[in-house]
Amino acid sequence: MPSHLHLLIGNHISEDQVYGYLNVAYPKTLKASWYSKKAIQAQIQEERIHDLKRFVNTYGQTLESMSSGQQGVAFFKYILSQQKETIVLINPMAHLDAINRAYVAKELDRISDQVHLVIVTLNEHWTPNFIGQKSYLEYDLTLDSQKKSPHTERNTSNQKLWPTIHKSAAKHSIPKTLVKLENVTVSYGSKKVLHLINWTIKSGDFWQLKGENGSGKTTLLSLITGDNPKGFGQDLWLFGHKKGSGESVWEIKKHLGYYAPSMIQMFPGTHSAIEMILGGVLDQVGLYHKPSEEMVHKAKLWLEAVGLSTLEKQPFHDLSEGQKGMIMTLRAMIKLPALLILDEPTSGLDSIQSSQYIQLVENLAKHTDTAIILVSHIEAHEFKKAKQITLHKTPQGSIAKMT
Repeated sequence: MPSHLHLLIGNHISEDQVYGYLNVAYPKTLKASWYSKKAIQAQIQEERIHDLKRFVNTYGQTLESMSSGQQGVAFFKYILSQQKETIVLINPMAHLDAINRAYVAKELDRISDQVHLVIVTLNEHWTPNFIGQKSYLEYDLTLDSQKKSPHTERNTSNQKLWPTIHKSAAKHSIPKTLVKLENVTVSYGSKKVLHLINWTIKSGDFWQLKGENGSGKTTLLSLITGDNPKGFGQDLWLFGHKKGSGESVWEIKKHLGYYAPSMIQMFPGTHSAIEMILGGVLDQVGLYHKPSEEMVHKAKLWLEAVGLSTLEKQPFHDLSEGQKGMIMTLRAMIKLPALLILDEPTSGLDSIQSSQYIQLVENLAKHTDTAIILVSHIEAHEFKKAKQITLHKTPQGSIAKMT
């Protein structure tokens, strides 16, 4: 009869630490199939190097070209097809909508009497049905707890941060209407993605973008960031310019702040945490010019607001995934962009830091004129002040409904 383990870890624990611990404490994992962010990235790298067609043949596109949610489901199915005696799944519900979370839970229940399952989660929102109480462990009670990164008191309402921001906030020389889409439609060959989308985003707006996996959220965001060539020839205005009217991509980017967990893999991480944040002022990877005292002070206030002051000089690559995510978010926020896009930002955060993250975003919306678009599949993350735009699939492509 298979035995199962549920490991609850905190945001401060890295994926490498989990790998190391399980390989020693749970020998079955040495020959296991692994589902994790690192495993997905490794598969994408294999795809690039060896031109693998595994996912193209099944889904009509590479694993790399899929949205985070689509990647999760496709890789999960691939893991099941390997038919190993043991499967390790690290945070398997990340990026998944309600339908796909239910699918993953059902599939794990189905195979639980055939396969050893090790489930690693970052919060208590989901506990597998087949996990018994004796199988439930908390990482800090079973591992070297002194490795836990230090943290300070978290206070995202920070009484020093917001007055400083108000004092130094720059006025954006762009129209109040930042983004406008009129009857925008996107398709790739016979695949219809978006259908007659109308959406106006104004300075100070706070939007939550919702929709099931594969509904076109990533495509919609890529139109707004100017990265998608499908915007040419359509009624799409970005920061006062109609798409294709001669604007450069950098003219668009200077008004944008953007964070998605997938970005973490793109940064070498040789700079310190505060250098990574300060690099966001000039949209640089890291920091190559001496910052002003005012900017350093502001960066320290941001770190204090999220309880990470003690990590100021830590190399970025030494941080946990959750800590990297918070640093990258501060990097996107520090220049107070006209529009801030946060794509599934709480992936990799434990429940405590997820709540803290939500408070930080809500305070940013309250205290600044920065417009915010936030993508989240977690039902608990209903932002009280946010307007909702939800994509619904149709045969003609996804349509948008506002609430």
